[in-house]
Amino acid sequence: MPLEVPDRNEWFPKIEAFPRPDWPAIRGWKRAWIGKDEQEEATQQIIRYWLERVRAALGGTYSIVESDHFHFLSTLEEKGRTRMLQFLESSRDRLRHTLGDAAWSDTMGKHVILRFTEIDDYYAYIAHFYSEGEHATSAGIFLRGGYCHIAYYEQLQMDSERMTLAHELAHNLVANLPLPLWFNEALAEAFEADLVGRRFAAVPRDLHAEHEAFWNAETIQEFWRGKSFHTVKGQRVSYSLAQVLLDIINREVRPPGDVFRRFVKQSTWQDAGEAAAQEQLEVGLGEIASVFLGEGDWSPRPETWESGKRQV
Repeated sequence: MPLEVPDRNEWFPKIEAFPRPDWPAIRGWKRAWIGKDEQEEATQQIIRYWLERVRAALGGTYSIVESDHFHFLSTLEEKGRTRMLQFLESSRDRLRHTLGDAAWSDTMGKHVILRFTEIDDYYAYIAHFYSEGEHATSAGIFLRGGYCHIAYYEQLQMDSERMTLAHELAHNLVANLPLPLWFNEALAEAFEADLVGRRFAAVPRDLHAEHEAFWNAETIQEFWRGKSFHTVKGQRVSYSLAQVLLDIINREVRPPGDVFRRFVKQSTWQDAGEAAAQEQLEVGLGEIASVFLGEGDWSPRPETWESGKRQV
């Protein structure tokens, strides 16, 4: 008999205008009532119940479609939905080919993509996942809370949407790994560029001057641990430096594909990926950084970092 999962309202309390699944309660119910072989099927049924509630909360012409590896909510008409699912499936295949066994496993479920037509709805939805206070604007975001999913808002240019999706999907496909923030962002930027056919561009003169003014022995540690990505002064140069470092690895170190995948799999936020770099690339991150930043004490020093949770 087909598995039947109850559709319980208490699993989807409405908070700040949207249903927010109570994942601990849902997981507890599954452990008690669902066998190991049926866990994923039960999860996907619950995802469908959740998305139907999101669709109802948004109203209008929102609809939900499903493919082999995606749930997709949007106001797109049938032809647009089909093209977007094709893009998502092909992007996923390409990313998985690059990452190999480092990529998100199929056993972790289908990817969920929410495409908001109104930017106010988008920000209202994602606000739930932030602490109080002001936060940077964004075109899209990968959300880790509960069941990992991607939210973004409709953009005027389809190429812009695809760039946003490529970036966030890359984050989604390495969500199973304890990557340092700099490497996570660098991979997402690289995948985005690859999927839209954009090459790495040299750092412009004005941004290069910002790098020279910002980086020192103290701020580089904030970069390695991920904190500088969330500061007003450090955000722009941090994202730029992450891209530069990955470009140096690809251009100067030139690791074979299997070596690079091992570097991805072994890199952890606890030491910014230093041990993985030493073992797989046979060069330290400080030495790699010095190619761009010049002589200096650029190596990660995790023993000097304040204890705390992973920066994402």
